Amino acid sequence: MKDSYGREINYLRLSITDRCNFRCRYCMPEEGIEKSPHEEVLSFEEIAKLVSAAASLGVSKVRLTGGEPTTRVELPELVRMLDEIDGIEEISMTTNGSSLAERAEELARAGLARVNVSLDAIDPEKFRKITRGGEVGPVLEGIRAAKEAGLTPVKLNAVVIKGVNDTEILPLVEYAVESGVVLRFIELMPMGEVAEEDMELVPLKEVRRTIEGEWDLEADSGPKGSGPASYYRVRQDNASGTIGLIFPISKSFCSGCNRFRVTSKGSVRPCLARDEQYELDFTSSTPVKELSEQLARIMKKKPRGHQWEEEEATCGEMSEIGG
Repeated sequence: MKDSYGREINYLRLSITDRCNFRCRYCMPEEGIEKSPHEEVLSFEEIAKLVSAAASLGVSKVRLTGGEPTTRVELPELVRMLDEIDGIEEISMTTNGSSLAERAEELARAGLARVNVSLDAIDPEKFRKITRGGEVGPVLEGIRAAKEAGLTPVKLNAVVIKGVNDTEILPLVEYAVESGVVLRFIELMPMGEVAEEDMELVPLKEVRRTIEGEWDLEADSGPKGSGPASYYRVRQDNASGTIGLIFPISKSFCSGCNRFRVTSKGSVRPCLARDEQYELDFTSSTPVKELSEQLARIMKKKPRGHQWEEEEATCGEMSEIGG
């Protein structure tokens, strides 16, 4: 499937819930969001139909997102259903990691290939501050469990906010190297209430300078599924590891964008960084061909670039749209 600019679209980021047990400052307001009624959220059968339609158009990779996807009851069953769809080569998941210790092995058996874990701080107090009450211990246990279950490469995502967790850059690098996981730093994105709050991003060129004060950096090809990140090998004495830098603000990777998002209620967002959103009209009994035609028409509306480049914020919280 190609959009009107000739970009090959083969990656679906699919939110399966808007619920989350954390309240991360860059993801949702402190009071949370109004939860969608269960009957408005896509059922497993509807999700499978949607993924089948996407696969018929050439989508081969699906990432489950939220909210927090592990809050969805019977998640392994959904993974099994998607793993059986012809054309789907990889199913991955973005998670806060708080439930991975209990669920990683079963999810791996069901067909989940790998996970990205949000980890913005190692220090327990800073972690509680950025997640508004979360505990880092279970997340670290979940990361260990994911590695043991073979959900590799395990990737950590860290959003750096000035005055909140910018002192955690080096501790996060040290943890990632010691744990044998891939760490990616991501610039804060101006979405929803984040754009209205007094939060300031730390440009990744500053993050890189901080790392280079303690570690040697060398350009690296990166792990499987590296996407838009610029990867580096970090070295210090006999220790080494991999970090990535993702520049949604200071560098555009729109020309190579291969993805689209679907919310937990079935709305298509061709670009995370624009407000345009399109409703799908389908049920679990809708023919795959009819649904694939809807998706193909929407992908022709995918914009060339995003409005963050124009210094404009976007509507909607990350937890509603899917990370």
